[in-house]
Amino acid sequence: MKIKTLMAAVIAFALITFGAGCASDSGGEDSPATEEGTGEGIEEAEAGEEVNEEGFSGNESELMTAEFDALMQKANSNYVKALVSTSKKDYNASSEALSGLVEDLTAVSESYAENPPAVYADDEQWPETIDEALAIAVDSREKLLENNIDAAHTALEPMRDLFFELHVRNGIDLVGDRMTEFHTTMEIAIGDANENDTAAVAALIPELEAEWESVSNAEPPASADENYESSLQAVELKITELGSAANLNDTEEAIIVAEELRQAFAQVFAKYGVVIA
Repeated sequence: MKIKTLMAAVIAFALITFGAGCASDSGGEDSPATEEGTGEGIEEAEAGEEVNEEGFSGNESELMTAEFDALMQKANSNYVKALVSTSKKDYNASSEALSGLVEDLTAVSESYAENPPAVYADDEQWPETIDEALAIAVDSREKLLENNIDAAHTALEPMRDLFFELHVRNGIDLVGDRMTEFHTTMEIAIGDANENDTAAVAALIPELEAEWESVSNAEPPASADENYESSLQAVELKITELGSAANLNDTEEAIIVAEELRQAFAQVFAKYGVVIA
């Protein structure tokens, strides 16, 4: 009887031990799942690092664009100053503005000619455009150094068309570009007025009106202030007066008003014009 009892105890102990082993094996099978979970966690962490890296690249791109815009705004400011000062025959102001313009465009060429910001990244003509802009500035400065301030002023004029064409190619519409269109027609009208050809002046009035309306309807530049609208209206008034003088065949009045139109436009352009951008 004692032997039977002892054998039963041994068998029971064996069964308990076997059961514990099965439970241990079952826990071991869960280990790969735990490891897989750890692997997924690593992948998620790596994905998070990639997002962070992309975010940093985006910030870097935004910083590059901001620096480019600031440099172009500085160049535009010096360009406008150079145009105005050479027109006024102010040698010292012209020298300072042209030196600044050459310096600014040199910096743009060195930093961005081969590495343009996103807005010009697909423009194959961008490198030659910025190099041509620099050449225009250098040529104007050289003419000023030769004491030919009129030639220095004239040498700057192609800059308007150069950047106008750049903007058109890249779908950029600035109020300064619309001013450039108007300026071209205005100069023709002024030339006709100075030649006493009032009929030619009268024929250009509708075009001048339409182009200035386009300027007025454009999104105002960042520099627009409380005087912006009245400045635009001053030009519009001179267009009307020039048309009246031309229709009356008043050659003397047409010459006077044509020059007043030039000055009214120059004031708008000097304060609100954007060419280099």
